Amino acid sequence: MSRFSRVVTCSVPVAVGALLLSTAVSGAQPSEEARTQAGITALQSIKNSLTPAERKQSSQLVVEKRLRADKGLAGKLPEYRTGLGVSDAGTVAVDIKGAGQSLVDAVKAAGGSVRYASPAGAIRADLPLGAVDTIAGRGDVAEVKAASQAMTWNESAPQDRRQVAAKKSAAAALQVAEGDKAHGNDTARTKYGVTGAGQKVCVLSDGVKSLQASQTAGELPAVDVLPGQAGSGDEGTAMLEIIHDMAPGATLGFATAFTSEQSFADNIRALRTTGKCTIIVDDVSYFDESPFQDGPVAQAVNDVTAAGVLYFSSAGNSGNLTDGTSGYYEGDFRGSSSKISGITGTPHDFDPSGTTQLYNALSPNSVGRYVTLFWSDPWGKATSDYDLFVLNSSGSVVASSEGTQNGTQNPYEIAQVPASGSGFKVAVVKYSGADRFIALNVIRGRFVTSGSLKAFSTNGVTSGHSAAVNAFSVAAAPAAGAFGRALETGDPANPAGPFPGLFTAASKWERFTSDGRRHQFYNPDGSVITPGNVSSTGGATRNKPDITAADGVATSVSGFQPFFGTSAAAPSAAAIAALLKQGKPAATPAEIRNALTSTAIDLGAPGFDPVTGAGVIMTGPALAALGVAPK
Repeated sequence: MSRFSRVVTCSVPVAVGALLLSTAVSGAQPSEEARTQAGITALQSIKNSLTPAERKQSSQLVVEKRLRADKGLAGKLPEYRTGLGVSDAGTVAVDIKGAGQSLVDAVKAAGGSVRYASPAGAIRADLPLGAVDTIAGRGDVAEVKAASQAMTWNESAPQDRRQVAAKKSAAAALQVAEGDKAHGNDTARTKYGVTGAGQKVCVLSDGVKSLQASQTAGELPAVDVLPGQAGSGDEGTAMLEIIHDMAPGATLGFATAFTSEQSFADNIRALRTTGKCTIIVDDVSYFDESPFQDGPVAQAVNDVTAAGVLYFSSAGNSGNLTDGTSGYYEGDFRGSSSKISGITGTPHDFDPSGTTQLYNALSPNSVGRYVTLFWSDPWGKATSDYDLFVLNSSGSVVASSEGTQNGTQNPYEIAQVPASGSGFKVAVVKYSGADRFIALNVIRGRFVTSGSLKAFSTNGVTSGHSAAVNAFSVAAAPAAGAFGRALETGDPANPAGPFPGLFTAASKWERFTSDGRRHQFYNPDGSVITPGNVSSTGGATRNKPDITAADGVATSVSGFQPFFGTSAAAPSAAAIAALLKQGKPAATPAEIRNALTSTAIDLGAPGFDPVTGAGVIMTGPALAALGVAPK
């Protein structure tokens, strides 16, 4: 399993899909068709009766509140789940768009607690569900939404027997990431006399729980953790170990990315200003990061890269079209004359041929996962209103996201696939407004052919701050043993890496690594790139991911033995960059980028390809291309 279920930012730990509506009843309907129709009609009645305060709220908050208050309504939706985490005390984690001490005081007066308040105008709080309307109704509040959720891009696999044996051996040496050899990093350090000295490489991830244990074992030196930003979890420790193995002379820093999305952005800037970091790397993605416009985190990346920092980020583990592992679809909205019974609006037709298909079917492994929908309206200024529906095999709507977009909201909806059941499929419906370019993503899941439904997938899932123009978005290729489990039943075997040899043109990338390219329609300030055209023929395209680096590498951290995912690839690349920066301290970011990409080994099509970018980077050739002389 991935780290997905552990990083959901609910107010209490909740197993994915295990939330049960306390008011739900199993009232029988005269027929399956009648029951399904009654449930859909009930959902539509909620959207059509929103109060002014509710129009500022995310769909999950509104529906959860209504279902708990109205047993009759809940009885019409016995299989429906909002996916919202509600504590035993009745509180929910929320993100509030607003700032000022008076708002903080109001949250506390309403029985809430503030986790983080940013001067940028974002508050992360735990708020009683019954108080959401009060806070949303304030004039100084623009939005109250269910807390944006985040995940890291680690892929857990059965423990590598090499490491189990090493741990049992009294004479076991320190764990060394196999990427050090696969990238030719170890020999390049000797040949060019570089260790990363003079560079400070800083990590943003979940936390550094076992940092002291790693230091005691000799795996890590001192790490400069921003005050109060140690976080929770341990992925950060594993990332730091990879960097230290490959660039042992670099100093290290850390800050958590998990307090909130705005805190993540603030910590990126703080690592440059307070932390004095020259290279920053993260492995985190927030679900609501727009694929079409740089949001708060991407804008923070833009700020630090403009100041000369090299920024590396995981491309993601959501699969790619080339390997048939994609759970992503984007394209122009194509309205259908057919309707989904009971649902107001125009459904999207996924099939570009003469056949109409209103649904995209999900794989069995997609249960419990989240589905997001974006469209090409400007962030915070959406005037077109789209809705997202998840249906089961009987046609019942079991999850949905039906927020209102009337000029001040985000072009974004999110729903969770139930953790049990089968035959799930998704539908996109334009409630009102213009046809837009849409992006539909079942995070770490997959679209599949099911019965009469064909699978419609595309490339392009790498997005958010990883696709920031000057960030290095990093794909993954295994350094050593193959990833030890199938992504889906019936999948072919995962590839193995070259360790103890070097990466070559015959090396393979991970089948789960996310692909690009990234289509953008708006500048960070919300101005349109191609006025009058926010369709597939407008906007601009970024060639992402940029490069590929090693994953499946050794660390001493429990749960990361070995460490798979683009979460491991990003720090591998960042460590190599530290050697280049030491080798030529005056090198510009553009020169570092050129040295890495021009000497990368093509793994896909010649030149850039949307799965591996320029290819797998190699330390020695990159140092030589930068003009660093051997010692």
